[in-house]
Amino acid sequence: METDKINLFVFDTKENFENNKKENKNSLGSEGSTFKSIICVDDRNEFEQRFSSLAENEFVFMIVHVFYTKNINGIKLFEASGIKRKYPKLGFMFVSEGDKIEIKKQMLDEEFEVEEVHKYHRVQSNLEAETFKVYTKKEILQLAGGQSANLSNKSDLMNKYPQCDYAIITALEEDEMEKVLLMITKIDRIPNEKHLIEYGQLTNNPNKKIAYASQQATGMIDAAILATELILRFNPKFLIMAGVLGGNPNDVKIGDVIIATRVFTIDKGKLADYGFKKEIETTSNEHAYITNLIRNKKEIVKYIREKDETRESEIDIHFGPIACVRQVIDLEGYFAENITPIDRKTLALEMESYAVSRACDLVNDGKTKALIIKSVMDITQGKVDNAKPYAAWSSAECLKYILENDLI
Repeated sequence: METDKINLFVFDTKENFENNKKENKNSLGSEGSTFKSIICVDDRNEFEQRFSSLAENEFVFMIVHVFYTKNINGIKLFEASGIKRKYPKLGFMFVSEGDKIEIKKQMLDEEFEVEEVHKYHRVQSNLEAETFKVYTKKEILQLAGGQSANLSNKSDLMNKYPQCDYAIITALEEDEMEKVLLMITKIDRIPNEKHLIEYGQLTNNPNKKIAYASQQATGMIDAAILATELILRFNPKFLIMAGVLGGNPNDVKIGDVIIATRVFTIDKGKLADYGFKKEIETTSNEHAYITNLIRNKKEIVKYIREKDETRESEIDIHFGPIACVRQVIDLEGYFAENITPIDRKTLALEMESYAVSRACDLVNDGKTKALIIKSVMDITQGKVDNAKPYAAWSSAECLKYILENDLI
């Protein structure tokens, strides 16, 4: 988002902020330009006094100076202030120019949950890229301590379960979710008799918290229901759908990864005497994070090809539209006759992604972004089942690289 709309609170001592750390303060940019305001506070009372003077529709975010010298007193003071507990929807990030590895070690030694530590000059770019969520004063107060009794069911769900940076959904447990599970260390599951919904952390980066679940049945209805449930329970920054799909015979090959820039349906419309007139439903996934993935495409492709021990891999990654239908297609010429005339750039066809993307548009005020990463298991004709595990693998490996290398 545009950072000049954000009131940036800095949890730091006045001496550190104004005198000893001028280079840090300058790296944040300027008040009234980079940020709407930059306000230094060192306890909860001062924060609440300044916070109370803001209008309800103003955006608020906090950075916490780690105070890194020989210890992490800044984190300790922030924890002791009670700000995080009283205002759970107040977004914050830890900042320091110190040794990030040593800081994280001290977090573990002091029994804190290990959080990523950012440099001062990265604060603005992180917020612009929406790596962190920024809420208005009104939204923050809705979840403030002492007011939870009046929460709506939606807010209740979002406050009851741990916030996860990412939620991963697959249409199938077999192959699709099985490949995703290999990158996750499970922490717990939530009580639910219908869906097996668990949450954990990325094994190679425990800072990244992930919720995950597979559908009970394929198709858009089940996808929409499960996607909505994951968003409401875990408030993720990204809802990611991994798995397999059918590819355009003219543009892709088995195992290729498709990352959707747009998803649309083709089988809604009106049936009359003159025939069937299609009504296209569409949702766009074109955000800055897609551009970043395109920029890193070569590195992702190289990683997948080097990991493939089963064959001389020529897997590629494509970015473009995906069409959604409500039936399995195994018919020669179907793509050219039914998909290409609607959008000649369409790369693939499947049954769930529109519902996932649409849920992200409508639930949680659209704050959760959809990311569709599916791989080609067939070319919508002459289907062979033994290609599914390979396609599910390449989809999961692409996702693993993206998460482990902080590309979203």
